[in-house]
Amino acid sequence: MRRLMVPISFSIALAGFVVGGALPALAQDATPGAGTTQFPFTPDPADCTGEPRTADELLALWYAPDGSPVAVETDPVIEESATEVTIPIGDPADDATVAAVTDTISGVFACFSAEDMLRAYALFTDDLAQRFGPEPGTPREDAEAFLTGGGDPGGTAGQILSITDVMTLADGRVGAFVVDETEGEVANAYVVFEQEGDRLLVDEVIEFGAGGDEGEGDGDGESDGTPTP
Repeated sequence: MRRLMVPISFSIALAGFVVGGALPALAQDATPGAGTTQFPFTPDPADCTGEPRTADELLALWYAPDGSPVAVETDPVIEESATEVTIPIGDPADDATVAAVTDTISGVFACFSAEDMLRAYALFTDDLAQRFGPEPGTPREDAEAFLTGGGDPGGTAGQILSITDVMTLADGRVGAFVVDETEGEVANAYVVFEQEGDRLLVDEVIEFGAGGDEGEGDGDGESDGTPTP
């Protein structure tokens, strides 16, 4: 399955990337939701309790009625030699938006670590869910088995190291930097959210600057992969 079918982390291990250009300083604490959310924190898999999507709904995004794959507009390929990636930026978000972003990210990580794919995908827009569908050549029945294979509420969750610079974008969406660590690998992403109903859903993930395994980095067990806006 493509990309996020590797549970928990947003990372696809794009090592050595940096954000091109200087990001304007945002008037926001490095730890959003100060007083309510302390970083780092580990979402509890047992907290994956939201309303799930149905397998049929997701399969309809990925396969035609005859079982053939639906053509999907793929994300631009980022070459290993690239030195910059463009991201949208905006104004600092209010506290309620910061809390909503934190809630959605926590839910995504909780559901991936619980191996509850239907509830994890419920936190994605249709556009993102379609882009993160099966690898080419995956039979429809294999994709269905993946989605309905059951969860593991006692699974091991990835750790969210930070959610910073939450901002409202010109098109009405919301952006934020997310840094996580799963099984010793630090991953960085710029995540874009879209309001649907009463909550924010993940609409786009720009991944960059993934860290290495534990022991790599600056010699103290921490990764050097954290983005510097």
